[in-house]
Amino acid sequence: MEDFLDEIPVDELVGERVVLRSLDERDCNDLYAVIDRSRAFLSEHLPWPSDCRSADDVASRVESWQMQSQMGNGACWGIFEKAGGCLRVAGCIIVGWVQWAHRSATVSYWLGENFTGRGLATESLKLVSQKLFSIGINRIELSAAENNPKSAAVARRAGFSEEGISRDFERINGIFRNHIRFSRLAKDA
Repeated sequence: MEDFLDEIPVDELVGERVVLRSLDERDCNDLYAVIDRSRAFLSEHLPWPSDCRSADDVASRVESWQMQSQMGNGACWGIFEKAGGCLRVAGCIIVGWVQWAHRSATVSYWLGENFTGRGLATESLKLVSQKLFSIGINRIELSAAENNPKSAAVARRAGFSEEGISRDFERINGIFRNHIRFSRLAKDA
């Protein structure tokens, strides 16, 4: 029988432009402010921004992500941009659907509108991918809406390969959207 992790370690991961770390109560107001300032931008490609109406809603999500990590089936890192000697919360990168028997997981990411275009998502995706491979994950999947070429470009820059189209993958603002499916294997690293 294979050994499975009881908990996914959400260690601090440090890159050139970002620090990824576990979110906690002290981050909820700032993260909510990023969501609120970017609500229209985020809602274009994500189904959840309309459900996030307060720092308490963010706190509930953070608690849910922490429980998933403790159960070994998910994790979340806050993406913090290194800026002028301090860290500014910019978004999140989330691991889900961890299937230990198959050594696979999914990943998703988002940034506030003011933080895009600087390589933060690409660097974050590379850091989390390496972390997942180091704990025994062999395959990481992600998907990007066909009408979101910037997210697909993040996946490609982070070494993910396109596998095909998932038709009507997600319903966003009442419209079913096709998604491009990507994967990266440990041997690709």
